[in-house]
Amino acid sequence: MKKPDGRAWLLILSVLLAAAPARAGDARPTVLLLDGLFIYVHQAYVGVSALAPLLERLGYRAAVDTHLMTRTAIEEPVLLVGHSMGGTSALRHARAMVEAGKPAPVVITIDAAFGSPPCPVPRCINYFSPGFPKVEGAENVDAWQSGAFMANHALLATHPAVQRLVLERARALMDERTPAPAVSSNAPRSAPVPTPRPIAAGP
Repeated sequence: MKKPDGRAWLLILSVLLAAAPARAGDARPTVLLLDGLFIYVHQAYVGVSALAPLLERLGYRAAVDTHLMTRTAIEEPVLLVGHSMGGTSALRHARAMVEAGKPAPVVITIDAAFGSPPCPVPRCINYFSPGFPKVEGAENVDAWQSGAFMANHALLATHPAVQRLVLERARALMDERTPAPAVSSNAPRSAPVPTPRPIAAGP
């Protein structure tokens, strides 16, 4: 079995740090990333957990988990991103937050699984590929027509076109949450959207 190289170890470390509980005094808004069925170990090449370091660069505290949510059931994120069964869990968690009187998060799903509940909050976006259902009440966007043509379900969440779409939505949400500066300035209010890079599959 091939040992992880230096780059792989750095990615593993960044994901583990992202999965750690929030430190006291960490005022950053939380994004919760939920991978789909069978992704019990976060991997660089499958699932939304690969977005964690890019979202951290935008100013979020990224928490990552599987669709089972064994480590993140008490999280109260401003943004939920889920792939496949993780998308189903994201919609259910958003509904539970609203029913508990918590602020409604923004929900982004990627190929939400069959049987997913309707969008329970004002803003849901579902990026879908052919053969996968639309989410009732969500803004449904055809991922293939948006640049991820021929990307299969398993790899859709890590396709650079889909990652960029998610990051643009995340940056827009961060901009909404950032108070406008008191004095006009030419400086950007938020970090630029990090550029997703295709991850080469290992042997």
